[in-house]
Amino acid sequence: MSLANKSPKDTYKSLLKVVDETNGVSSSTSIIEGGNGTASCLALSDDVFLVQPQNDNTTDTLKVKDKIGTTYLAVDTANSCVRVGATQTYANSQILTFSAYRIVPVAGTHYFVPCSGNSFNQFAITELANGTGTDPATTFDAGDTTDELVNMLFYTPANITIDGVRFMVSTDTDTDTTVNVHLYKFTMVNAGGTSDGNLSGGTLLANGQATSVDRNVIKTVAATIDSSSVSANEVIACFVENVTNTDDINLRVQVLYHIT
Repeated sequence: MSLANKSPKDTYKSLLKVVDETNGVSSSTSIIEGGNGTASCLALSDDVFLVQPQNDNTTDTLKVKDKIGTTYLAVDTANSCVRVGATQTYANSQILTFSAYRIVPVAGTHYFVPCSGNSFNQFAITELANGTGTDPATTFDAGDTTDELVNMLFYTPANITIDGVRFMVSTDTDTDTTVNVHLYKFTMVNAGGTSDGNLSGGTLLANGQATSVDRNVIKTVAATIDSSSVSANEVIACFVENVTNTDDINLRVQVLYHIT
């Protein structure tokens, strides 16, 4: 609608101005408000454009859309995040990888999976077992093989949220096998003593199962997220279990996460 032929006394509420009515737009940031003094979420200066809610944080404090209405940028002050692209993925998303070539298992035992490209055989990494229960054990003391544990862990430098876990798995024979994968977080001792590197407080982050696995297929599974939050200074570990037999396991796990 147009303001043509309308009196300012009837339209002043719809007019925008800065709070600093003396200097107008200047080097100092000034809130943009309506003609009746109602503050908006916008403020500006000659060099700064600011968006700050006046009353409530919302999931769509700032949005940028294309002509047909698809959102490509969304600033969510309710959840302290920024989403980008047509998929509205977190802007600070990262991918963490665990992978292993030919883990030699004992059936029903949970084994650590090397982190970020480390592998067995090629780097002569020793298999480290962590329990035979339904889930891996929630504590771990590697003793004189703690040096091998280094390659299995991802140290979390900031608070993160797990958004998705997907794994690909195969084995080395024609026998169909069931394979379980678990993603855990732990507290790791770092007190300057002989127990440094011990793990405790294990919490299940995600789990998944692949069935009918053999050397003729690659089974791809989207794991279930059980707990998504990981705090700074905790460590993340991945475990694999051959439920059926002792066939070697080839595995690649990708963890999508964002910094919170």
